[in-house]
Amino acid sequence: MKKWNSSPHPISDIRDWQRTGRLEIRPDYQRHEVWSDAAKIMLMDTILRAIPMPKAFVSSAIRDGQVYRTVIDGQQRISSILAFLDDKFSLEIPYGGEHKGLAFSQLSEDVRNEFLQYSIDFNEAIGFSDEELRETYSRLNKYAVPLTKQELRRADYPGAFLELAESLAAHDFMDAGKVFSVANRRRFADVEFVSELLAGLIAGPQEKRETLDTYYLKYTVWEKTEVEKIEVRFLACLSDLAILFPPDRPISSTRFKQKSDFYSLLLAIDELRSEGGSLDGVGVEELRMDLRMLDFLIEPESAAPDCRDYAIKCVSQANTHGSRRWRMDFLKAILGGTYFRRPPGGDGATLFYRLAMGNHGPFGEPTVNLCGVCDEKVSRDDVLEIGWKRSGQVFQIHNALRLHAVCINPNEWHVITAPSSDASLTFARVQAQQPLI
Repeated sequence: MKKWNSSPHPISDIRDWQRTGRLEIRPDYQRHEVWSDAAKIMLMDTILRAIPMPKAFVSSAIRDGQVYRTVIDGQQRISSILAFLDDKFSLEIPYGGEHKGLAFSQLSEDVRNEFLQYSIDFNEAIGFSDEELRETYSRLNKYAVPLTKQELRRADYPGAFLELAESLAAHDFMDAGKVFSVANRRRFADVEFVSELLAGLIAGPQEKRETLDTYYLKYTVWEKTEVEKIEVRFLACLSDLAILFPPDRPISSTRFKQKSDFYSLLLAIDELRSEGGSLDGVGVEELRMDLRMLDFLIEPESAAPDCRDYAIKCVSQANTHGSRRWRMDFLKAILGGTYFRRPPGGDGATLFYRLAMGNHGPFGEPTVNLCGVCDEKVSRDDVLEIGWKRSGQVFQIHNALRLHAVCINPNEWHVITAPSSDASLTFARVQAQQPLI
């Protein structure tokens, strides 16, 4: 006769079933063990704190007068508990309680006994065929909404890194800039993205999201002063973004609200600031215009090859370290003329020249086609350079002047000469032996 029994069993029962060979943890339809060490440790914390956990599902059959049980659902939890009882792991980070660092055998006798007496509710299937048990397993897992990686991190890695990421994800700029959709926020994708930004502030652009767990684990416990330093840097970048994207041209109306662009732009600003650059006391209108130009030109079929490359790196392998680093350096070249009050060099100079001289439409076309020295019309048959008066404060594409090479007095002008037509933007600063900006 088929039936389901519901009853609690202490952990000591599960241990005894396993030791006497009367518990099969992983039937052939079960998935392999997938829990992280942190997840296992935090389950032990749940038990030590006597917090209830969801029911487990098993089937049972009597053979030779003994009850044998097979796990239908709950394999990860039961395997983790048995591993802890066998001292296969100890209560390391992210555990932060009074038993930190201890294996099960190192706990006091009272604590061990309380652990063994912790009860788990079981739904026990009796009299079901293997096919029916497979169907039960399928139904239990098929219609459940799987947790996202970030939802799992919230459970596995409570602590300072998570708290900071959640706090910054709720910042007004993120909301006003529409960096996150409602769906992003519903399942903590906003917190995951801010976590990627924090990892970038700590150690530079990362390879996709693969290293995030490492940061959550390493900074579960984090010195308050260090947390504050990272928070100040993050907020300073948001303040600069608010300056660059004013209310009449908010970031939400541009491509830079997209995660690939936002990631590279924020980390580029942070690097510029860490290298001594700032927007303090300087006009930003020319830089705003350059950003508007990029918003117009960056697309996979752009007439500007460098902007086309940028767009492709936002789509193809967008979150690899190489693409993120390239986009950051591209944006640093654009931003640096205002942040450092000096003209670009290296690949940045190549980028500036090509964008300043290109005919890319209303946002890429220079407003003045006269030589900045002699006021005569410039043509493509002339030997041309672009430049800025040395007395200027900012050096952006939108205030660069086209100049006849013969008209230039180097004592009065900062100039960029024409690069080779096939020069590619590698941003290989070490190879070039010169700074990017």
